[in-house]
Amino acid sequence: MPKIVLATINARHIHASLGLRCLLANMGDLQSQTEIREFTLESRPVDIAEQLLAGRPAIIGLGIYIWNCEQSTRLVSLVKAVSP
Repeated sequence: MPKIVLATINARHIHASLGLRCLLANMGDLQSQTEIREFTLESRPVDIAEQLLAGRPAIIGLGIYIWNCEQSTRLVSLVKAVSP
């Protein structure tokens, strides 16, 4: 399981987060321990939190955009409550 998860909530399945891919490309020695996870606005924050925490990562990084700000804020609250 990866130690670092870079995740975001995209507007649609056809969209891919260029920002996460840029971060992954620059992870250096940590690149092999890093995974990208992408979700859509249709996903419930509680479901996303469960999927992200299932692998017990040490670090979760989120890509925040104007279209996912509210849902990402709820997601952060859930993750923090379950795994501070």
